[in-house]
Amino acid sequence: MDDASRVRLLDRATRLLDGGADLPPERVRALAQGLGLSERQLRRIFQDEIGVSPKRYARIARLRRVLSRIGTSSRAQLAVDLGFSDQPHPNAEFRELLGVTPRGFVERRFPRAGQCKSIALPAGRAGEHPLP
Repeated sequence: MDDASRVRLLDRATRLLDGGADLPPERVRALAQGLGLSERQLRRIFQDEIGVSPKRYARIARLRRVLSRIGTSSRAQLAVDLGFSDQPHPNAEFRELLGVTPRGFVERRFPRAGQCKSIALPAGRAGEHPLP
């Protein structure tokens, strides 16, 4: 597949995910099939071009949607509107992806530089991204 084709496919995939397509693991296959790719091809394109898996990209996109709507309704309503299973779920996503709770984010209590953990790759897997 040439570079232009990869970019077009990645653009279509990210637009779907940015638009709200939630992506549980079983949906990676459906997204790939909808784009005419295998799961492996889709994951490889995301890894090579963005540096994260399609699932992780979907989580980040959903968190961005939360960020864009903070303050527009209650946290419970945001959780429901954006497809979280319950109100604590977005809190866990914030902590995992941003290192701070939603309230901490709104109050600008960000983690200090250097608090992020470095992630070592398993032996023999150099160049692969370790996160799902």
